Amino acid sequence: MSSRSPLLAGVDVGTTHIKALISDTEGTVLARAVRRTPVAPGHRHPADDVLAAALGALTDCADATGRPPDAIGVTGMAETGAPLDRDGRPLGALRAWSDPEPAPYAHSLGARLGSEALHRATGILPSGKVPLAKWCALAAQETLTAARMRAWAGAADLLVHALTGRLGTDATFAQRTMAWDPHHKRWIEELLAEAGLTTRHMPLVHPPGDPVGTVTRAVALRHRLRAGTPVVVAGHDHLVGAWAAGVHTAGQVADSMGTAEAVLTVSATPPDQAAAAEEGMSWGRHADGEHFIVLAGMRGSGALVEWFCDRFLTGASGGDRYAAFESLARSLPATPTGLVLTPYPGGRTAPRPDPHATLDLRGLGLDHGPAEMARAVLEGTAHHARWMADVQATVCGAAPDSVTLLGGSTRLRPWTELKAAASPWPTRVCAEPEAPALGAAHWAGASLGLDPAAATAPSDPIVPDPTTAEAHRTFHHERFLAAVAPTTPP
Repeated sequence: MSSRSPLLAGVDVGTTHIKALISDTEGTVLARAVRRTPVAPGHRHPADDVLAAALGALTDCADATGRPPDAIGVTGMAETGAPLDRDGRPLGALRAWSDPEPAPYAHSLGARLGSEALHRATGILPSGKVPLAKWCALAAQETLTAARMRAWAGAADLLVHALTGRLGTDATFAQRTMAWDPHHKRWIEELLAEAGLTTRHMPLVHPPGDPVGTVTRAVALRHRLRAGTPVVVAGHDHLVGAWAAGVHTAGQVADSMGTAEAVLTVSATPPDQAAAAEEGMSWGRHADGEHFIVLAGMRGSGALVEWFCDRFLTGASGGDRYAAFESLARSLPATPTGLVLTPYPGGRTAPRPDPHATLDLRGLGLDHGPAEMARAVLEGTAHHARWMADVQATVCGAAPDSVTLLGGSTRLRPWTELKAAASPWPTRVCAEPEAPALGAAHWAGASLGLDPAAATAPSDPIVPDPTTAEAHRTFHHERFLAAVAPTTPP
C-alpha cells in the first residue's frame, strides 16, 4: 500500500458496543477500537457519553495508524435517536429502539391509518420502536420538549453532526422511521403531521456515498483528524454489514447474527408487499439505494445464548462462558438432538407474527442434560433463521443463490455449522467480525470516487456432511415447522 493511498474510517454505533476501524482501499483493516455503548435507565443512551465514546474510538484508530483517515463513514442501530434544539444540541438522551413506551401510539397509528396501508406506503409495520411512534409519544407526553424540537437525529446522524456541524442521514435510516416513501424517496408529510412535525424537522436525506459535510477544524484538533475530511452516513447497520460481506445483488441473503438476529434478502424489484406485511417483514432499499431488500428480525438469538450462560454456566465469566458453551455444544454428535426449541422469549415478529409465542423446549427427558439444551438453543435459532429465509424467497419470488452469515455470533463455530446443515443453499461465513464498520468505511470511500463494491470482506464456505445435512433438513420440516407453524406445508 502506498503511503499516499487513502485510508478509510468506519464507525458503527451499536446497541451494545461502538466499533471503529480504519482500512485501506482494498479492505484490509489497519486499526480497530471498541467502546461500550453508554446506557441509562428507561431505554436511554446519554447523548454526550455516546459521542465521547464514538469519537474516542475513532481517535484511537487514527493514533494506531499514525495518520488520520481520508474519509469517514458512520453506520449504526436504526430507530434510535434524539430530538435536537435550534442550536443542534440533543434535548436529553437518545431514545433507544427497544423502548416499549411508544407502543400504544404505534397501535393507534395502525388502527386509524391501517397497518397494511402504512406498510405499503413506507415498507414498515407499526411498532413501538419506529421513530414516528416515538414522535407521537413526545408530542403527547413531553410537550415542552416537543415545542423546542427543531430536528430529529438518529444515532449515526448525531455522530456525523458532531464531526461536521451538519445534519443529514441516509435513505436506509429514513425508511426505518415509518415516515419515508421508499418508492419516491421522500418524506411523507401526512405521516409527519401525525406527530405535529413537518419535513423541516427531518434531516436531509443524502444519496449513498454523498458526504453530509466535512470534519470541522475544532473537531480535527481535538481528535487528531484532518479538517475537511468528508463524512458519510453509510446507513442501517444490518444493510451496511451485508454490503461489506458481498451481499449486493438479487438472490443473495445475509444472516446478521448478534444479540438479536436479522435476515435480509436482496431483490432487483419491489417484493410482494402484501405477503411481506402478512409475514411481519419490512421492505425497502438496499445500501446502494437501487436494489430492494426484505428484512425480518428475531429477538431470541444471541440473547438466548446469554440466557443459557447466565442460568447454567454461572461458574464461568467473560470469554470463558462462551468457550464453556461451545464445549458443551461440541460434546454431542452433529446430528439433531431431537429436542425442539421455539426461540421466542418475547413473542414472534416474523414469519407468522405471534405476540403470544413463547420460549419452549419440547421433548426434554430425564436422559437429557446441559449439552442437549445448549445444542437445542443453537438448533432452534438456526431453524428459525432458515424459516425466515424460506419465506423471504416466496416474498421475493425466487429461491436464494446463497446465504452469508455475519456478526459476532459467527465465532461460535457449532452454530454456523448447524446453519449450513439446516439450509439447502450454499452458506458462507464473513471473516470480518465488524462488517458494518467496514461497510461504512467502504461507503466513505465513495465520497473520494472509489467503488464501494470493489472491496469485499473475505468469507469462508461451510460444506456440511451430506448425511448430517439431510437429517437436519428433514427435522426442519417434520419437527420444527410442525411445532411453530403447524399449517406450513413441507
